[in-house]
Amino acid sequence: MSIRKAARNAAKKAFVASGALSFAHKLAAPAAVILRYHSIQDRPEQFASTIGCDSIHATSIFERHMELIARRFSAISLDDIALFLKGDKALPQRAVAITFDDGYKDNVRFAAPILSRFGIPGTFYVLVGAVDRAKAPWYCVLRHAFWTARNPKWTDPATGTVHDLTDSRTREAAFMAAAGICAKSSASAREELVQSATHSLEPVPFLNERDLMMTWDDARTLVKSGHIVGSHTMTHPNLAQVSADDARRELTDSKLKLEKELGTPVKHFSYPHPALNPQWNESTVKLTEELGYATAVTTTVGAVRSDARALAIPRTYIPREEAEFLWHLERTLLFRTGAA
Repeated sequence: MSIRKAARNAAKKAFVASGALSFAHKLAAPAAVILRYHSIQDRPEQFASTIGCDSIHATSIFERHMELIARRFSAISLDDIALFLKGDKALPQRAVAITFDDGYKDNVRFAAPILSRFGIPGTFYVLVGAVDRAKAPWYCVLRHAFWTARNPKWTDPATGTVHDLTDSRTREAAFMAAAGICAKSSASAREELVQSATHSLEPVPFLNERDLMMTWDDARTLVKSGHIVGSHTMTHPNLAQVSADDARRELTDSKLKLEKELGTPVKHFSYPHPALNPQWNESTVKLTEELGYATAVTTTVGAVRSDARALAIPRTYIPREEAEFLWHLERTLLFRTGAA
C-alpha cells in the first residue's frame, strides 16, 4: 500500500471513529444501503478463472463485514425495504440490507452460517437456469475459457477483430467483448457462442463445475432459515438489451420455477448486469410490475430513500478493506449517490 493511500485510510478511519457521521445520520432523511455480494470463498484465488476475483469476498472479510454491521448498523431485509417504499414501515437508523447475486453454492456453505451467527437476514437472487441444470453460468464458462485458453488468439465473431490473449489485459478485453455479445443475445444464440469460443480457445478442463451453484434443497433451506430467495432471471442476459419477448420469458419463467420449487411467492428480483449499459429501462420496469414483483434491485450506486422506485432500487459495491468499507457505508447513507 502506498503512503498516500495509507494516509487516506487512516483519515477515513479516524473520521468514522469520531462519530460525526453517525450524528449526521440522525439529522438526515431515512435511508438504507443495500450491499451487493456475489461469492464468498475461503480461497478466492482458486476461483479467479471462473467466478473472477472481483466478484469474490474472502470468508474472513465477509465475516468481519457482518460483525461491523451487527455492531454499528441495523440489519434489515428486502421485505422491510418494500414496506418502507410503500410507506407502510419506517426504517431503523443506519439500515443495511445484505444481498447476493447468482446463487453460488458458497453462499450456503460460507455466507449463510455467518449471517445466522450475527442474526442478519439475507436475500439470495438465484440464477434459475444454472441452479436447475447444476451447470455453471455462461459467464463463468466463458471466463474460464479465456483465462485458461491454450490458443493465444480469439476472433470476435461480431467484428472480425483478432484478439491477442498473451497477457491479462488483452484477455480481459477479449472476454468483455465476448460477454457484450452474449449479454444481448437470446439464450440459444448465447449458448452457441460460448460453445464456439470454448472450442476455439482450447481451455483446460473446468473441474467441479456441477458443484459451483446451489441446489434446490439449498435454496429451500435458506427460505426455512428466514432468508429471502429471489429471481435473477433464467439465463442472465442484460434485460434492457434483449428482445421484449426474451425479457418477458426470463422474468416469467424464473419466477414461476422458483415458486414451484420453493412453495412460496417470489416477490423480489435482481437485474443481471453481465455487460453493456443500461441494464434496465421503462419497459422492463413495467414488465416486473405486471408480473407481480414487489422490488427489483439494480447495480446503480446509491442509498434507498423514500422516493426510490421499488422496481429500480439502487444498491452498492462493497470495498473489502475495513476503513474503506465503513467509510463507504457511512457516506452512502448520507449522500444520495454515495459520493460526497
